[in-house]
Amino acid sequence: MKRLSYIICILCFLQLIPGCKEEGADLRPGLYVNTDLIDVFPGKVITLGGQASCYAGLQELGITCEAWGIKEITDLRSQKPVVWNFEYSFVVPDDATFPQDLLVTATDVHGTQMKRVITMRYTPATTAPFIGGLKKQIAVDFDETTGKGECVLKATLYGEDVLKQVTIEIPDVSFSQTTDLNSREYEIEWSYTFTALGKYPMTITLSDNSGNTTVSEYKLIVMLPEVLDEVSDYPYMWLFRENTNEADYVFGYYQYVNREDGYQYQVNVYAESDETAFFFTPTQETNGTRLFGESPVVEERIISAQTQPGYVKGYKPGKGYWGLWIDIKEATIKKWPLDNSQALKLPLYYSADWNSWGFTAMNAGANEYQQTADVTIHAGNQYFCFATATDWSHIWRSWSTDGGEFAGWWFSEDGSGDGATLPAISADVDATIVFDTAIPWCWIKKR
Repeated sequence: MKRLSYIICILCFLQLIPGCKEEGADLRPGLYVNTDLIDVFPGKVITLGGQASCYAGLQELGITCEAWGIKEITDLRSQKPVVWNFEYSFVVPDDATFPQDLLVTATDVHGTQMKRVITMRYTPATTAPFIGGLKKQIAVDFDETTGKGECVLKATLYGEDVLKQVTIEIPDVSFSQTTDLNSREYEIEWSYTFTALGKYPMTITLSDNSGNTTVSEYKLIVMLPEVLDEVSDYPYMWLFRENTNEADYVFGYYQYVNREDGYQYQVNVYAESDETAFFFTPTQETNGTRLFGESPVVEERIISAQTQPGYVKGYKPGKGYWGLWIDIKEATIKKWPLDNSQALKLPLYYSADWNSWGFTAMNAGANEYQQTADVTIHAGNQYFCFATATDWSHIWRSWSTDGGEFAGWWFSEDGSGDGATLPAISADVDATIVFDTAIPWCWIKKR
């Protein structure tokens, strides 16, 4: 009887042994992914994110798609994290087939797995392909000796989907050339020899495998070469309006242009009308020895041609506020409409000599950014500034350095104001002030 009781005890103990297995060891890891369906096309960049978790710890995370050559295995055995956040990016191959499954597998330290399948299906791209590297008007120099104008065009072609075909057409000379493509990006070159001067419309049509098409219009201007002056990387540039007589101003007939990089300059301007034209100069003189303006033949080609006096014309950006970027080495100018949301619209005050005059309020001007005032500037008075308050803390002032006049907003912590020097005058001058807070700039013109 004792022997039977002993056997029963052993059997009961053996029954208890499986209960010593780690609790939850047979549970699958948790696995979350941010999507289970991805719309793709060749060349698209896909980012997949998610989170794997397991209380016992993770040993591996795998992301695979054999058909596309994707096999991303992250070994976690040394860390055995309880939670693992992941993000994986890949480019859909140009030769991808559809649909395909992307498999995400989380494996815990016991070898237990949880899998998620993400279906990748083809959806055409919606962004039209891009043609870059060409100006809308392209000058082609014509050699009178040979009677030819050699035109070589280089362009960058880019598509969100794989590019299919590009066609260049110059109808007036019956030129048409089509090139088959099979990649998302190309550097491509064409050439044509013209035998007559003229302006020739050109069309470039670019398509991709998703059926998107871009049609761009250009103009080839076959012309006698323009005689241009050599240019330098000037430390300063100034801008002034066409037909400006500097003798009519006490200050501000010019506008300071900031040098951004070698041969490159930037300035904000206001054009009162579509006919408002601007010139650029490194000498701060309207009749200086160097004058930059627009070519009379090729639009938005900024050149200096002092060897041909009067050849260049003023650049007309159109009515409104503009940012201008000029590159005098590349002979180009770009414009963009200004965002004036940060421009001051507060009342402005002016002072013609803060040592005794104090501040006077200005009046509403031509638009919401401009304020005006009539003032008499007395001989010997060389100080002038604008402020948004009468405490001398925030002022706009001009100053001179290295032969140039500059201006800008300035903050005085002690409210001293400091001087803003103007050109000396020998007699009293009645003038009209126009201050524009969107540029900002000030014109003081004699009345």
